Amino acid sequence: MTGNEKISYHLDIINKMAPNGASPPLDTYWGEIVDVLSHDIGQTRELLMKCTPNEIDRMGGYFENVSEKLQSYKFIDLLRELQKKYPEIDIELDIQWAIDALD
Repeated sequence: MTGNEKISYHLDIINKMAPNGASPPLDTYWGEIVDVLSHDIGQTRELLMKCTPNEIDRMGGYFENVSEKLQSYKFIDLLRELQKKYPEIDIELDIQWAIDALD
């Protein structure tokens, strides 16, 4: 399974569980997404640039975790680029949290 397939797969599971009020360990699925996005900034860029606006929006709350693992201002630049690419989504607060996660 490719990185984007893993992201889509886990987001689909989360979307199916959350609307139904289910309370399974969603952190497990989010953790998988964070892990996929935290290997290296080059791969992260490639993966996120292929994601849909909806996928970017759904993952926004976890950009802080990715930033904490990557420790790269290139990731912040990538998030800003995604915000410009998809002006219909608002990830400004998520970007700020990602900045705050840098040491």
